[in-house]
Amino acid sequence: MPSPLLSTYRTGENRITSSTMAVFERIDLALVQELLESASGIGEELRSVTFSNQVVSDGSVPDARISARFTWYFETKTTRGAYASEGHGRKQVRCHSKQLHGDPDAKLFVLTPDSVQPAWFDSLDGVEEPVRNRIIWLSFLSLAEVIRALIGDTGRLVGEQTRFLLAELVALYEADGLLSSDDTVVVAAKVAWGEYQKYAAYVCQPNRSFREGLTHFGFYFKSHIQDRVPKIIEWVPSVLFAEDAAAGYAASGKEALATVIRSMLGDQLRVEGDSHGVMLLSPERDPRTVYLRAPIANDTTTEAGKAWAWTLGQRYTSLSRLKSGVTLTSQL
Repeated sequence: MPSPLLSTYRTGENRITSSTMAVFERIDLALVQELLESASGIGEELRSVTFSNQVVSDGSVPDARISARFTWYFETKTTRGAYASEGHGRKQVRCHSKQLHGDPDAKLFVLTPDSVQPAWFDSLDGVEEPVRNRIIWLSFLSLAEVIRALIGDTGRLVGEQTRFLLAELVALYEADGLLSSDDTVVVAAKVAWGEYQKYAAYVCQPNRSFREGLTHFGFYFKSHIQDRVPKIIEWVPSVLFAEDAAAGYAASGKEALATVIRSMLGDQLRVEGDSHGVMLLSPERDPRTVYLRAPIANDTTTEAGKAWAWTLGQRYTSLSRLKSGVTLTSQL
């Protein structure tokens, strides 16, 4: 069961930020410093707590001194490309940068799921020169990698609670799709494959959870990932399947969604008055639909050697891997 520390907020950036801070608050500060230095690649540049012996000052020589002077700010984004163009993300960083003035030990860490540093961080236009070098970008993946290295090092004297909390934090990043560039979801499709072919849509329970940043949709049917991978046109988390609702969607320009509702009701595949999630997809013969060389066969087995489904619900991969010519799911 996930730690309750990681559930202060239910969704979005607040959940990730709150969970990260909850873990950092409960582990050794020197360890937090080590993780941030390693993940960001800035080296030993973070001033935190210092320990000194025989400190000489104005003729007084205390035996020791413990001192601390630093401020670390954090800005978190859970979507890729948040800084690719002018917008809210850049404005936030410019605004936060003003907090760094007058405090030479203050730094702003910007955490994103991007695989490489967004180009904007090379210039940080709109941020005053004196504080630019104290705005530090790092990826969730780089942070997760140094955490994994730490908790996997049996020679390190790290407490079990610390190892547990850090492992749970990495698991949260993984579950929220922050550690990979997977852009395709593949669903178990006993019924859905045929419905897609007829209606160019995937219909499921309302408010089903999908990762952000998805571009394509795949179907796992009869022990194969099927060779047609449509582009995601629109995800509507909750749709009322009723004629009045269909008329309203049509009037607002959502004709494709209205057609799905009317067609499925007309074919008696859904019950009038029920709500469903609807993923609108490019049709089979649409140029936006990707055709693989062949369906990808499942070769997943249990430890006992028994065949096992590649997915029983939904699973994520990348379009580039699907298109690379792989023939077995073990190659993904």
